[in-house]
Amino acid sequence: MDITQWSNEYSLGIEDIDEQHKALIECLAGLERSMTTRDERQRWSAIHYAIVQLTDYTRIHFAVEESLMRIMRYPEVNRHCSQHQMFIAYLREVERKSINFDVSEDEIVSFLRQWLIAHILEEDKRYANYFAEFWKDRSG
Repeated sequence: MDITQWSNEYSLGIEDIDEQHKALIECLAGLERSMTTRDERQRWSAIHYAIVQLTDYTRIHFAVEESLMRIMRYPEVNRHCSQHQMFIAYLREVERKSINFDVSEDEIVSFLRQWLIAHILEEDKRYANYFAEFWKDRSG
């Protein structure tokens, strides 16, 4: 399995958010690395811990993004927040299932990688563009 890595194409040009996205990608990579542990019990313990870590950091990151969107009066804030809520609900469910080894490792990584990268490239870039236009209009 390839380990997910940061790519400059994910950059929004908002330094703090980009750093948080890098940390999220690293959490995902940690999850992927945990899946290479040979001992099944240790592997699932490592997977569960990585999922908990990813969930906790994701909640913090989403709170920061949502606060910025509200401060900047981003018109799509409610839709964006709904996507965040869905993702957190999925992570909680995966976390619950991982305690009982009741989830496919490939399913976890495939969904998380796909969702996170698509979300950054599409949804987060949308609010970053809005922010850039907002500041351009006020500084020009």
